[in-house]
Amino acid sequence: MDEVDESATGSLNFSLYSCRMRAAEGPVEWLTFPAPDDDARQFRVNVSFLLSRYHCIFGRGCPGVLGRISQPDVGCCERGVEFTDDDDFAHVAAMTAELTAADWDRVGDSRKRGWYKSSNAGVPVRTRVVGEACIFANRVGGASGKPGCAFHHLAIRTGRHPADTKPETCWSVPLNFSAEEPVEPGGRETTIVSAFGAEAWGAEVHWWCVDTPDAYAAKAPVYRTFEYELRKMMGDPSYELLLELLQEIPAPRFPMPGQLRSKSLPLIS
Repeated sequence: MDEVDESATGSLNFSLYSCRMRAAEGPVEWLTFPAPDDDARQFRVNVSFLLSRYHCIFGRGCPGVLGRISQPDVGCCERGVEFTDDDDFAHVAAMTAELTAADWDRVGDSRKRGWYKSSNAGVPVRTRVVGEACIFANRVGGASGKPGCAFHHLAIRTGRHPADTKPETCWSVPLNFSAEEPVEPGGRETTIVSAFGAEAWGAEVHWWCVDTPDAYAAKAPVYRTFEYELRKMMGDPSYELLLELLQEIPAPRFPMPGQLRSKSLPLIS
């Protein structure tokens, strides 16, 4: 999955597609620091996003991302999800085996027809899409009576964090973790911690929550509300240093482009 190019301008412009949510143009602020427990690694983090009050608005205004029809009980699960690697597929398979009818609307369908699609070479690629949504997306009025991600309900039932039951992309989004090789021999590899904008998903996505001001209404900043996910990807020592550094910044100089309200931008009604 390609990383969003949030360079000096931070432009997220969808002028070619008038029906899409378009984010305002503007720069974002970055912070780079060395990993305290790894001399070969440093982190470059999007301060504008981590200090923002972004939160998921599934069931609270999210219309779904593809724009074909409004699907507020599906959100960003319309496309299914690609497995990031063999380990991710193995994890999803293990979690699928734990799902029961109390967690998942389509237990019966999955047992008959399977729950993933494979490549021509027989390699598992992504979850199946059934009824215009990921097979693991429970619907309003569904058999389980629990709209939303079946893996999320599994986590609640078994006392785990959803990041430990969901596919990697599903628990990390909208956080975007990517890597850059050292610029010079012997230099540090850079792990970038940012946020996916709609551009990252290609031409199919017609709406994305990071690009609308309506999603920036949480009571706490992202680095707090996504603490578990950040620790999982960065490690505890690096997260603790990040926490220390961010607490010295009262507010970013530049907000996320999607936070900026403009009369020319459509908002969630």
